[in-house]
Amino acid sequence: MRKLLLGLLVGGITWAGAQRGAVEAPAQPSATFRVGTKLVEAVVVARDKRGPAAGLTRQDFTLLDNGIPQNIAVFSVRSVGALANTPRTAGSLSSALPPGVISNRAGRNEDAPATQTVLLLDRIFTGPINQMFAIQRISKYLDLRRKQDGIGIYTLGRDVKVIQDVTDDEALLRRAANSLQAQDANSRSSDTTGMTEKAADDYAQMNMLGRVLALKHALQATARHLANVPGRKSLIWISEAFPVFYCPPHFPCTDYRPDMQEAARALIDANVALYAVDPRGLIGALGRMTGISNAESRGPASQLVPGYRVAPVGPEHIETMNLLAGLTGGEVYYNTNGLEDSMRKAVEDGDASYVLGFYPSAETQDGKVHKLKVSVARSGLSLRYRESYFATKAQNDAEPRPTAERLLQDPLDATQIGLLARAVPDVTDAGLFHVQVLVDLRDVQLRKEDGKWVGSVEVSFHMEGAKSAQIAARQIEIPEDQLAAALAQGFLIRQPIERAGKASDLRVAVEDKTSGAAGSLRIPLRKN
Repeated sequence: MRKLLLGLLVGGITWAGAQRGAVEAPAQPSATFRVGTKLVEAVVVARDKRGPAAGLTRQDFTLLDNGIPQNIAVFSVRSVGALANTPRTAGSLSSALPPGVISNRAGRNEDAPATQTVLLLDRIFTGPINQMFAIQRISKYLDLRRKQDGIGIYTLGRDVKVIQDVTDDEALLRRAANSLQAQDANSRSSDTTGMTEKAADDYAQMNMLGRVLALKHALQATARHLANVPGRKSLIWISEAFPVFYCPPHFPCTDYRPDMQEAARALIDANVALYAVDPRGLIGALGRMTGISNAESRGPASQLVPGYRVAPVGPEHIETMNLLAGLTGGEVYYNTNGLEDSMRKAVEDGDASYVLGFYPSAETQDGKVHKLKVSVARSGLSLRYRESYFATKAQNDAEPRPTAERLLQDPLDATQIGLLARAVPDVTDAGLFHVQVLVDLRDVQLRKEDGKWVGSVEVSFHMEGAKSAQIAARQIEIPEDQLAAALAQGFLIRQPIERAGKASDLRVAVEDKTSGAAGSLRIPLRKN
């Protein structure tokens, strides 16, 4: 499949004056392809007192969607031990790409480590002192890391920044960890000197909103970036967190649960479990441990977040950590100086997992959040899995999805839709580039109309330094008897782009207008 797409992109078109049409790909065997029905997966971590529970079968599990039993159409077992013993391909996939061709999925499947974990150091909700402590413990964790564990190191400031993408290369990880420094990443000062109490509260409320939205967008961007990585992924959020209910004295309380639920939904859809690690370390006598009411947590967490799984004890803002971890199937670690051990536990938590997949009926696709419940016919096991999914309607505009502006601004490539692209300078006009983008149609939702398979994508181009982006909708129409060939061949988009000043990069984003799935990448521009 990949060789065919590369052949189409590189060999099918020339840019000297007249353009030659792409050669039609030979018909390929029909791929597994469902239109209008999205596979819903629940990745289940099953553990007993000794560790991961092995030997479970499809028949051992019961899966409920809003209380209704579902047929488990897809079942697989993922064992890190087996993956670690699988021979790895030589070299990275990115090295196999022809010169000038960029992929948003290079090196993500064929040469993937056995586990995939991102450490996200939160600089907007974590003070510099606790950041310094966390950075020290990240280095200690690398001493404990197994060789097959793939680790990425990101930081969150005004935006998410990739210090090192997921790799099991020891030298790269050490270099990234050694480069980390504590920073106060808040764009607004917390100094309210000279303001009235009401003005100070208004300022603090706007400051909190900006920080929460920065975290939300970072979690969503990370989910889109990890979407194509196979299996269960882990995101370790190293943070002091924030109050999910923010109540300044002179304003009504702000409920940030909807924002965190949207972020959790993106993580869930990408099979990413969030693990929260509190870098405040050993705090000491917690109020609800000693029986002293409201000592640190400003009231019982069960009152703060009704209806959500919460820890019986914990430090301030534990309710937000539990909300995100509970929705995505992760865990929360707090009140310990051994942050490196918490990171190790989080990475190894999903060493053995079970993938349960079902296809919901069209009638149940109501555009609402559905509750999932999984049970197992073996006593003594604890299960952890995603708690819900969004039942997408066709053409449903109510589902939260990234804007073109957000996709173009995100520093992380979105990988929900596979893309190959290149920008070729015009032979006669030094400021003009002919851009080709090849879209993997297997990632685009198509529907059958009048003997054709149809769909729609929106493609956006933004030249570095330009004030605006070029955005256009592209319609997809495939004759019924050509579907298999089209899925193998992909959908080619051509666009001439003028260089803006001395811009060195072109950002490209493609979004499926039906499902909201997105792909994005950055193309370095070269001169003639």
